Parts: sequence; C-alpha cells; structure tokens
Amino acid sequence: MLQKLLSTPAGVIRLVCICVAIASLLAVGPWPYGYYQLLRVVVFFAGIYCGVMIRRSGPENQNLAWALFGAAAVFNPFVPLHLPRELWAIFNLGAAALFGFVAYRNRD
Repeated sequence: MLQKLLSTPAGVIRLVCICVAIASLLAVGPWPYGYYQLLRVVVFFAGIYCGVMIRRSGPENQNLAWALFGAAAVFNPFVPLHLPRELWAIFNLGAAALFGFVAYRNRD
C-alpha cells in the first residue's frame, strides 16, 4: 500500500498530509516543548510543498493552495508567532482539518 501511495505525486501529497494531520491532532495533548518546535518545522515545509504541488494541479485548486500557504505562515519556525496555548490548540485542530481535507481530496 505504501508503494502505491508513493508511486504518484498525488499519493505523496496524500501521505504527507495524513502524517501532518495526525501530528497536528496529537499536538492538542501535553508534550514537551520540542514536539511543538518540530511540529512548526513539519507543518511549515509540508504546507509549502503541498501548496506548490496543489497549485500546479490546476486553477480549481488555487484557494486550497493559498490555505496551505497560510498554514505554513502561521507555523513558520523562522519568525514564530508567540500565542497562548489555547489558541495554538485551535490552530493545531485547524491544521489537522486542512491537511486531512487535502489528503481526502487527493485520494486515488
């Protein structure tokens, strides 16, 4: 099954989005600070990668690509936003929903 996912660009996007969605859902729980730093990096690069790939797939996906770029901007590890934990929980759930939706849209 993993080989099938990795055989097409849509499959790679789907696998990346599933991993990010799960990691974002897990972030609602109590973890060491290092997990949240790693999550910032993962969501940032996954948002950019998936956004670029989705944007290339056609004009009907432009809004979805911009939503992924927005998630990358919020989770940016280089110029981090310092927000309360409760607000980050909302952003984590939103990122999980967004990446889960992208994974659902890119199923084979």
